[in-house]
Amino acid sequence: MKKTIVISALALAVLAGCSATSTPNSTAPQLVPDTLVVSPNDKRSYETLKLDNEIEVILVSDPSAEKSAAALSVGVGLLHDPMTQQGMAHYLEHMLFLGTERYPDTQGYSDFMTKNGGAHNAYTWLDITNYMFKVNNDAYGEALDRFSDFFKSPKLYPQYTDKEKNAVNAEWSMRREMDFFGQFKLARQMMGEHPANRFLIGNLETLGDKEGSSLHQETVDFYNTYYSSNIMKVAMISNRPLNEMRELAKQYFADIKNKGIDKPDVTHALNYENVGGKRVHYKPNEDVKQLKLDFIIENNRDDFAYKPNRFVSYLLSNEMPGSPAQILRDKGWVSQLSASDSYNKYGNYGELNVNVELTDVGMQNREEILATIMRYIELIKANGVDAKYFSEIRTSLNNQFQFLEKSDEFGYVSALTQSMQDYPLNNAINAPYYYAEFNERAINEVLNQLNADTLRVWYVSKGEQTDSKLHFYDGEYRIEDISAEEQASWQQPSQFALALPSVNRLLPEHFDIKTAAANTEQKPSISYDKNGVKVWLQPSQHFGEQPKGVVEVYVNSPQAQQDIKAGVLLSLWADLYSLSQAALSTEAAIAGMAVNMDPGNGFSLSVGGFTDKQPVLLSEALGNLKLDVEPQAFAQAVDRYTRGLQNAKKQFPFYQAFGLYSDLVRSGSHGSEQLIATANSVTVADLNALMDDVLSRNNVRVFAFGNYDDKSVAAIAQSIAKALPEQQKDSEYTRSKTWQPKAGETYVVQKDIEVADVAIIDMVYHPQSGYAQKAAAAVLQGHFRTVAFDKLRTEEQLAYAVGATARPLEDYAGIGLYIQTPVKDAKAMQARFDEFKVQYAKVLSELDEATFAQLKNASLVALKEQPKNLTDELSRLMPDWYRERFEFDSRAKLLAAVEALTLKDMQDFYQQTMMNPEAARLNVQLRGTKFADKPFADLPKQTKVESVADFHRAVSWQ
Repeated sequence: MKKTIVISALALAVLAGCSATSTPNSTAPQLVPDTLVVSPNDKRSYETLKLDNEIEVILVSDPSAEKSAAALSVGVGLLHDPMTQQGMAHYLEHMLFLGTERYPDTQGYSDFMTKNGGAHNAYTWLDITNYMFKVNNDAYGEALDRFSDFFKSPKLYPQYTDKEKNAVNAEWSMRREMDFFGQFKLARQMMGEHPANRFLIGNLETLGDKEGSSLHQETVDFYNTYYSSNIMKVAMISNRPLNEMRELAKQYFADIKNKGIDKPDVTHALNYENVGGKRVHYKPNEDVKQLKLDFIIENNRDDFAYKPNRFVSYLLSNEMPGSPAQILRDKGWVSQLSASDSYNKYGNYGELNVNVELTDVGMQNREEILATIMRYIELIKANGVDAKYFSEIRTSLNNQFQFLEKSDEFGYVSALTQSMQDYPLNNAINAPYYYAEFNERAINEVLNQLNADTLRVWYVSKGEQTDSKLHFYDGEYRIEDISAEEQASWQQPSQFALALPSVNRLLPEHFDIKTAAANTEQKPSISYDKNGVKVWLQPSQHFGEQPKGVVEVYVNSPQAQQDIKAGVLLSLWADLYSLSQAALSTEAAIAGMAVNMDPGNGFSLSVGGFTDKQPVLLSEALGNLKLDVEPQAFAQAVDRYTRGLQNAKKQFPFYQAFGLYSDLVRSGSHGSEQLIATANSVTVADLNALMDDVLSRNNVRVFAFGNYDDKSVAAIAQSIAKALPEQQKDSEYTRSKTWQPKAGETYVVQKDIEVADVAIIDMVYHPQSGYAQKAAAAVLQGHFRTVAFDKLRTEEQLAYAVGATARPLEDYAGIGLYIQTPVKDAKAMQARFDEFKVQYAKVLSELDEATFAQLKNASLVALKEQPKNLTDELSRLMPDWYRERFEFDSRAKLLAAVEALTLKDMQDFYQQTMMNPEAARLNVQLRGTKFADKPFADLPKQTKVESVADFHRAVSWQ
C-alpha cells in the first residue's frame, strides 16, 4: 500500500487517509485510513505489506540515505514474565544477541556491525521487546540475514546463562539508587495482585535456577511461546527501491515461525479502595521537593484519534493568567508545574500526572497546593471541555506534522515498530499528531476518572517521615489514607482567581520561505555588522523548504572566566529568567517554537522553530532580560542551584566521572563544593551588578540559521540593540580554554562518591596535535570499543557500562577506556584495564588490511553522511562558530585526514598513546560506597589531583 499525504497543516481537516479529491462537505472523518499517512514534508517512498506469516511491515525507500536500518518488535514484555523468573523478557533480550545456528559466534554480530559502520541495540518494556540496527548500505543484506536469524534459531547458550544474568544484574545495579525506578516500583507495588506488581528488570535474586524452575529451560519456553511472527512488526529503511526492499523483507522475515498465538494482554481489574485515595510520603536519594498527583485511568488507546489525555494535560499544564502554575509560582510556592499522561503505564491502566516542583514556602503549603489543583480540575470539568482548545491543539499538531523533519534511521525504525504495536498500521506515523475531531465523550470519560478514588498523592522530600523500605531499590516510604475531611475541602471555593487559558497568540499563520535567493551560500557569512552587533547568516543547504529557523544571540562576556562568583551568578540569572518567562515559553512551545537562555561565557539566548511569529517571541524574550528579583525568589534560585549540584552526586558513577573529566580539561570550571560555597555567599545586589555589567560590557554575536533573509537579520539586530543599554562597551571575545597535554604528564584523580559502584576513565593523548592523529583516533575507537565491550562485558561480565572513547582536546587526539563496575574495586579494575591494553595491542597488530578498510570506510560514511534535519545541520556549524573557525571546515579537514589514513598510521597511533609511558594521561577514579574499604590505583610517575582548581593551576592551556 502506498502512502497518503495530508494536504494542509492550517486546515482543520482530518489528519487521516482521505484522498486529495475529498471535499470540505464530507461527513464524519474516517478514523482509520485506508493507506499509510505520511507527512507532506516527507518525500521518501513508503509501502506497507503483511507477509504470509502475518508480520506487518513498513518499508521506507530513501535514495539519499547513507545508512540502512531495520527494527523488529515483539508484542510481549515485562508484564508477561513468569513469576518464577522475574526479569525474563529483559534477560531473553540479552541472550538473543549471543549467536544463532547459522552465526554461532557470540561476538560475530557486534564485530560485523563495527566493521560496517553499524549500531545495534534493543529494549524491553511492559508490553514490547524491540530490536534495531543500522549499517552501511552495502552491508544491508548480510545485516538483515544475521538480524532475522535471532528470531528463527537463536542459540540461547546455556553456558552463557550466568554471564548474562550478571549483565542484567549490573544493569539493575546501575539503577537501584535512582529515585524514578524506586518510585515506579512502589507505585506498582501498591496495585496489589495486578501483573504490574512485579520486579521488572531482573537481577541475581530473581533470575536463576530454583526449585521447580530452570532459568535456561524457562528462557527457551518463553521464546518458544511468545516469539511468534503474528505478534511481530518490522520496519525497514534503505536507499534501495521499494521493489528490492519488498523482496528483502520476504527473504529474511517471511520464514519466522507463526505460532498463531493471541497477543498477550493484561485484563486484571483494580480494586480502587486499595489503590486510590492514598498519600505517599517518599524519602528520595536526591534532595528534591516535589508534589505529585497520579490519577490511575483506564487504558484508552483506542481513543488515540480523539486525544482526550492530551486535551486534559494541555489545560492542566497551561501557564496563562489564572492557571495553577501562574498563581502558585507568583506566590513563591512552586518553581514548576506540569502535567503528563501515559495511556498504558500499567498495561490495561494508564496514568495522568501533575508534577510540581516546590519551594521551601511551598513545602509548608502542600495541602493548599493540592487543593488548588483539584479545584482547577473541577473548573475544567465544568467549563473547560470547549472546542476552542481542541482547535488550538489540533492546529499545533497539524503544523508539526505538516513540516515533520527526518530523524536518524536507527531511531526512526525503532519508533515505527513501537508505534505499529500500539496503533493501526496506517496510523503508525501520524498517530501522535492525528486529532480527528472534538469528542466530548472521550474527554469527559478521562475527567470523570480524575477524582479522589483514583488519586495517589506523593510527597517527595528528604524530610518525609517513613516506616518502610523498598526491596530491590533504595527508597523509604510511608503510605496513609487521604482523609474524608481533606477530600471534602477540595469542593470548597478557591482563595485564588482560577481561570481557563486564553487563546495562544503565537501560532504561526504564514509559512513563507524567505531564503530562495540566498540558499546557495556554502558557508555562513556576516550579514550585519553595526552598532556592536555582528550577525552571521546561513540558510539551510538541505532543508530550504522548511519555514523554520534558529537565532542564537550570544552575549559574550569575560566575567565567568575571571571569577567563580560571576559564573554562579550567570547560572542563577538563567534559572530566574527561565521561571519569569515560563508562560511565554509554554505558549511558544505550543506554537512550535522554543526560547532558552543558557549561561556560559556570558549567556546565549536562543529562539527556534517556525519563523512567522519569531520576531514577537524574540522581542519579548530580549525585552525581559533584565530581571527585577525579589529576595525570596533569589534565595529559592540559590536553593535549586545548590541542590542540583548535590544531586549530581547521585548520578550514575560513570556520568559523574565524565562530568569531572570535562571540568578538569576546560577553563572556567570549578568543583561542586566551591560552587556551592560561592552560591551561598552571593546576594541580590551581586546579581543586579552582574546583569548591569554583562548587558553593558560585552561582545554580541548572532547566528541566524534557516528561514531568514537580510531583512530578517536587520530586524533581529534592531531588537537586540533595543534590549541592550544605549551606553554599551565592547569587550574582547572570550572563550573557554582547553588543557594542553604535554609528554610526561600523568594526572590521577581519586575520589570517593556517594553511590555504590566504581567508575574509571583512563585517557591518553598523542604527543603531536593535528588532524592526522584525530583521524586515527576516530577510526580506531569503534574497533577498540567493540573488543573492550566483548571482552570486559560479554565475556568477563565486569560491567554493564563499558567501552572506549576518542575525545580530542582541541587538536590533540585522545583515546581511552571507561567503565562503571559493581564487581571490582578501583585498583583491581585499573589493573585489568592495563592488562587489556596490552592484549588489544596484539589484536591490533594482527589486524589485516581488509578489516582496516572496512573500519575506515565506516568512519568515512559517517563523516560524509548528510544531515537528517535542521538541528543536525546546525550542530555541524556551531562548534566552529564558537571557536572562531570561520572557514567552517573542521569536518572537511577530518574527512580528508581519514581518507589519507593507513593501517600503519592507526597502529602507530595506538603505540604512541596507550603503549607509550611518556604520553600525557588523565585518569579519573571514583570509588563507590560498596568499595570504600578497598584501595585506589596508583600509576607510575603520577601527580595526584586534589581539586579542579589545583589541576587548573598546574597545567598549560591552549
